[in-house]
Amino acid sequence: MRSIKKTIDTFRRLSPDDQRIVGELIESLGRAAGVDMAGDYGLPADNIGKWTTYMEVENKSPRTIEMYKYYAEKFLEAHPRPTRLDTQEYLAGRLGKGTATAAKNTQKSLISLFGFLAGEGLWPEDITAGLKSIKVARTEKYMPPLADVERVLAEGGWARKKDADKMRLLIVLLMETGLRITEATTIEKGKVDLEARVMEVLGKGNKVRKVPLSEPIVAYLTQYMEEHTSGSPYLFPGEGVSLKHWQIHNAEKTLKRACARAGVAPFTPHALRHLFATSALKNGAKLEVVSRILGHASIGITGDLYRHVDMKEMRDEVDLHGPMSEK
Repeated sequence: MRSIKKTIDTFRRLSPDDQRIVGELIESLGRAAGVDMAGDYGLPADNIGKWTTYMEVENKSPRTIEMYKYYAEKFLEAHPRPTRLDTQEYLAGRLGKGTATAAKNTQKSLISLFGFLAGEGLWPEDITAGLKSIKVARTEKYMPPLADVERVLAEGGWARKKDADKMRLLIVLLMETGLRITEATTIEKGKVDLEARVMEVLGKGNKVRKVPLSEPIVAYLTQYMEEHTSGSPYLFPGEGVSLKHWQIHNAEKTLKRACARAGVAPFTPHALRHLFATSALKNGAKLEVVSRILGHASIGITGDLYRHVDMKEMRDEVDLHGPMSEK
């Protein structure tokens, strides 16, 4: 027993690359001998609940947990007892289909899952150790034209009246405050102070922040809250008698349906956050103020993500400041 413990301790002191080589060698020897190296362990899918609890303790947001579970469960459907090679081939397959973002999110979820399972002794090894991080090229964020947003707000008939009213409020709120969809759908009515024109939201990492409300959105909120009362504590209640908030995937599907009915290019709730940030900065808002409203950790994140310069701005600057300009 002492020699086994010493061997395990030695293995743990190896670098991730060396651990991977040793792990693959053991797997190969096991397969050659007809031995299932993971046979004494339960299926990883059986421990998803424990992993979820671990992520909650880590203060990961509900949106992140939901996303990680989705990608991990898809992987485990294809590979119930996965090996390191299964992981590599699966991620390569996702990249081969041109879904780099999905591949990166899958990798992040599997690193979290198997790091937890291996650390708790629920799986023989961390099959993601030593994997190179998938790089995703940054693309220009889509910002819907204001005219398209107005067409969606004006269009009717794409949902029941109460759902249409709820969707319109969500669109206006996201566009006027730059909230994330998770922050918006989980707003409690008691956290909205119309007189002070401020609302309290729960952001990333369970951090609470106060977001200012413009006069137009206060008027919109006042009318909505007077016309739509319910026993739910949430501004955007869920379906049926449940006291849960409006589920994100339902809100996203409703918005997609509304865009199709209005005949405009579909845009996401996050695109409305982009619309707020970009419009505010172009109209002269201070970068540090916009950053604080958005709940970013630093103004560098805000500037990097949202301060885009369009072609007209560049032409105007060249005309004004170029060597051959009249100035």
